[in-house]
Amino acid sequence: MQALGLIETRGFLPAIECADVMLKTAQVELLGRTFVGGGLVTIAVTGDVGAVKAAVEAGVTAVKKIGDLLVVSQHVIPRPHPEIESMIVVREISVEEQPRSAPQQEKSSILPGSAPTTNLNEPIAKQDPTTGTEAPMTTLESTKSEQIMLSQIRKEEVDALVEELGLEKSVDILKSLSVVKLRNLAREYKDLGVAGRAISKANKEMLIQKLKGYYERE
Repeated sequence: MQALGLIETRGFLPAIECADVMLKTAQVELLGRTFVGGGLVTIAVTGDVGAVKAAVEAGVTAVKKIGDLLVVSQHVIPRPHPEIESMIVVREISVEEQPRSAPQQEKSSILPGSAPTTNLNEPIAKQDPTTGTEAPMTTLESTKSEQIMLSQIRKEEVDALVEELGLEKSVDILKSLSVVKLRNLAREYKDLGVAGRAISKANKEMLIQKLKGYYERE
């Protein structure tokens, strides 16, 4: 992981404004948001030290324009330990945690970079590269994709996914994961061709290519 920037706000609305301004101000990546409790929300971003500092300053200024007391705390960690990355994840709500009256679907975040809300029982549409039209994904693929997005994906699950659906479809599903989940997943592979701090700095495209190459060699 590169530098880590954290802003804790009082209320979800200021958190949304904070995340929006941070992403627009500097070249940073949104790692997620955490509901601390008592109405407190923590926004986490990563990137170069200078970019993270600029983003945090801009985010704090934006929140204070809404209300002076809405910023609870702010902090920048220039070189966070790799193990900290596993702590900075979006808490996604499973179907079992939702109210009985709510539709059986994953509750998605409305922050930038979040996965779209989808029904677990309906096929997910994806674009056919040959015709340019949307072709429905099978219910099996849809279910597998949603299960992965709701859980902390492990190597054993990806192995089974490749065996069951094939490499290309499995790669499409992996692309729906956040870069944080992909980095955590990559650490479970011994022969991936990237390890240690290189994983912490790897972007999503690089991790997908490394994972694809691993299964192509198998």
